[in-house]
Amino acid sequence: MRGGVMDMCFPGTCRVCGRILILQEKMLCLQCLYDLPRTYHWLFPGHAMTGPFSCMAACTGATSFLFFREASPYRKLLHRFKYCGEKEIGLYMGFLYGKELSGLSRSEVNPCIIPVPMSSGKRRKRGYNQAEWLAAGIALATGWTIDVSALKRIREKTSQTVYDREGRRENMKNSFAAKKVPYPEILLVDDIITTGATMESCALAILENNPGIRIGFASLAYVE
Repeated sequence: MRGGVMDMCFPGTCRVCGRILILQEKMLCLQCLYDLPRTYHWLFPGHAMTGPFSCMAACTGATSFLFFREASPYRKLLHRFKYCGEKEIGLYMGFLYGKELSGLSRSEVNPCIIPVPMSSGKRRKRGYNQAEWLAAGIALATGWTIDVSALKRIREKTSQTVYDREGRRENMKNSFAAKKVPYPEILLVDDIITTGATMESCALAILENNPGIRIGFASLAYVE
């Protein structure tokens, strides 16, 4: 991530507090970077996010980079990334996240990163898939491969926000299809995880055609 390229991609104000950035600051001022609500899931196994995937034998672990809190000033950072077209936020945050994840792989083969896909209609409306930009940032930091064609969304469901956990699982059933892939291990990536229903549905689709594969789960933010 050379300085010149980063300077062209990212605005000159902190995306959290709005302060003018100084030399060497990228996307966030040093104070907001220091205060990022990191989960540190990668250091402490057995945290709350592992619950939705604990019964899945193929699961190698689950982590999220940040806590999502309604009253937090960092909420606007995630909102700008997901809804306001500022996809470069995902690239930058993914890079920071990837630096934390790079030392976690315990297998001899690095995982392939697979971002959670969105429907073609939603992609046209938004202009990009935020999970792909997050995945690109992680790949930039780790050197791991990305595969954006391994998984596709075949059915668009109603908004997940209106359901409880069981409702979300039912809503997401059979929403994805996966092809057979040559990777022994993958890292499934999404922007925000609440109950894990979307990622669980993706994982089941992948396992259907790849029964021996191992799957890790990573998201930018975890809703407490």
